Amino acid sequence: MMKAFVKENSFVLLFMAVTIIAGIILIFSISEEQHSYKEIVVQEGDSLWSIAGQYNKVNGMDEEDFIMWVQKENKLRSAKIVPGDTLIIPIASSSAYLDKEVAFKGE
Repeated sequence: MMKAFVKENSFVLLFMAVTIIAGIILIFSISEEQHSYKEIVVQEGDSLWSIAGQYNKVNGMDEEDFIMWVQKENKLRSAKIVPGDTLIIPIASSSAYLDKEVAFKGE
């Protein structure tokens, strides 16, 4: 009886299996893209506001939202950062903008 059921519904069962596998692959590929953010090292004179001002045109966030995101994702209790800190910022690591050299004041 089970063999007959499988034989009669083999196309449906195969379709369901392929759909489930494709869904799982899609979910993992989307989650990787969403969490592929740029990591930066804080330099002398940097603040969350200066970093937000530098990158706000790339990510589409206003400066306050950018700072709140950085504080939450980096588990910062305040807006204070020090040179040498490593921060994750909400900029896609594959962004074409990031491949260009950026000049900072005093360099």
